[in-house]
Amino acid sequence: MEKLVKKLEKSKYSAELFILFKLLLLFLVWIIFFVIFQDSSHNVVLAALSGDNIGKLRKTRSKNVWNELTVNFGSKVFTTSLFKSKFNKFWKEIEDGFTHNNHLFILLKIKYNNGEFVTIGKLQKLNLSDKNWYINWIIDNMEFKSEYYNETLIDSIILSYGFKTGRTAAKEKRKLNVNYVILNEMKLPISTNPLDFGKLIKQLDNNYFLQYEKGITITINKSDDNNDIEFFKNGNSLIKFQDQIISENKFIRVIDNKKYYFENGEQFVMTKELKTEFIPKTRKSNKLVNNFITLDIETFVKNNILTPFCVSIYDGKIVSSFYLTDYKNVDEMVLSALSSIMIRKYNGYNVYMHNMAKFDMIFLFKYLIKLGKVKPIIHHNRLISVDLNFGGYQLKFRDSLLLLLNSLNKLSKSFKIDNSKTVFPIFFVNENNLNYIGEVPDIKHFKDINLNEYGNYKTKFNGNWNLKIEAIKYCNLDCISLHQVLTKFNKMIFDLFGQNVHHYRTLPSLAFAIFRSNFMKEDLIPRLSGKIAKDIRQGYTGGAVDMYIPQSKPGVKIKCYDVNSLYPSQMESRLMPIGVPTFFWRKYSKTGPRSIWILLL
Repeated sequence: MEKLVKKLEKSKYSAELFILFKLLLLFLVWIIFFVIFQDSSHNVVLAALSGDNIGKLRKTRSKNVWNELTVNFGSKVFTTSLFKSKFNKFWKEIEDGFTHNNHLFILLKIKYNNGEFVTIGKLQKLNLSDKNWYINWIIDNMEFKSEYYNETLIDSIILSYGFKTGRTAAKEKRKLNVNYVILNEMKLPISTNPLDFGKLIKQLDNNYFLQYEKGITITINKSDDNNDIEFFKNGNSLIKFQDQIISENKFIRVIDNKKYYFENGEQFVMTKELKTEFIPKTRKSNKLVNNFITLDIETFVKNNILTPFCVSIYDGKIVSSFYLTDYKNVDEMVLSALSSIMIRKYNGYNVYMHNMAKFDMIFLFKYLIKLGKVKPIIHHNRLISVDLNFGGYQLKFRDSLLLLLNSLNKLSKSFKIDNSKTVFPIFFVNENNLNYIGEVPDIKHFKDINLNEYGNYKTKFNGNWNLKIEAIKYCNLDCISLHQVLTKFNKMIFDLFGQNVHHYRTLPSLAFAIFRSNFMKEDLIPRLSGKIAKDIRQGYTGGAVDMYIPQSKPGVKIKCYDVNSLYPSQMESRLMPIGVPTFFWRKYSKTGPRSIWILLL
């Protein structure tokens, strides 16, 4: 009996022979119990004969066949060289397990850093000589998977494997003059000849029915320009694609959103269109709206800190002023000014300050926090706007300098407004002379003023120059001037393009709205983000701008050239890339990157 057990263990059908051996023993036991003794204990025998126990026996004999090895991938993305390195190490460890009469069965899984597991391909049976075939097979599978699988960081690869007695069939050799490629986990011939796809079952005119492999059939509808091909298994479609024939040895294989370009039996290019949304057109405004307020703050220096002493507000009709000497302190003055516009009448209004981000909001922010819920918008570390919500109402504080990129003085002249900006001795004011009345301060206290302008200003007064009156007048005029500039600018943009400037925080956002509502065509500019957007934007950065001291040989003249506004001029004269984002891969590249993102119409 002992010798018989050992022979059974060595057999490649050991599990099956053990089952048959047990069945024989159980049958003998059944004869004894039922025929000879006819004992009621036959239930024990029936239980032993159950399929569950037979299955357990099979599992018991086969549970040690599978091995599992986890190989750390170092939190890196999949690359050919890295995978080859890791797999070669694995192969070296298990290579001694091969004999002249066995084969390896293997299944590869990838564990990503996010915990997701993905199985690559199906279980494969390998002989000792099939290592390189398997490596290339895995690489082919990975190469045509989505960016997610190829760009997500990999924690490790798990190799489940084992050895079985007997050599497996040799890997299918490529047919003469026909190469193969793995696409969508299917091994497909690089050919437009239907007979290269499998064994012909039937042909009806240009319709071919072929046997690919066991259980898989193919239908091919052939024409002069295209082959429409579909693979089926048990009546279910596995893959469907079209081969677009360019010439005798060149064609394009179209599978879903991918195109594979083949020539002389080799793939040389692959493109994949990205499914994306396009930036939609916008509507023009129905009517001109000027619901906005202008605000200005004047300050003096105290202990090297700027301190507000006057605030003016203008709503297009009424100008209001708040002067420090009329209040207990700065806090009371500023809070009083802000509270005056926090009313239902001004709900939803924009409050403009020229250079708000770098000046006025520095003083106002701490007060706005006390008055309501504040929502600032910051872009590239720059304050763009601040929304103040209070009691069901809202005020939107905006920087007019982000819409009109010039000083208020120059803007007033450009728009030819009625009340242009005047002069004021901004360096004269301090906390001790806020109620000063007397001679006009010296010219050194004024900014950007010449002697002629100073003389004309001085002649308006006869020893009765009043700091409070002139400061309020100067602050009020700034608010009125800014309001008139914005009103004219809004009307000009509305008349030309049908847009209200008050709907936009910055000049670029206004320009983009004008483009979308007046000039842009539908479904041309895709919405891009993430790695794709980053890759494409890298192609639109300027080069290094360096300056060198030119040197020449004695007596030799040299010429230096410079180009002004090169980028704007090219953008104006050249077509900009638009259309569907498409990934472009090429097999060989001596002059540039092997794979890039492009935009195709």
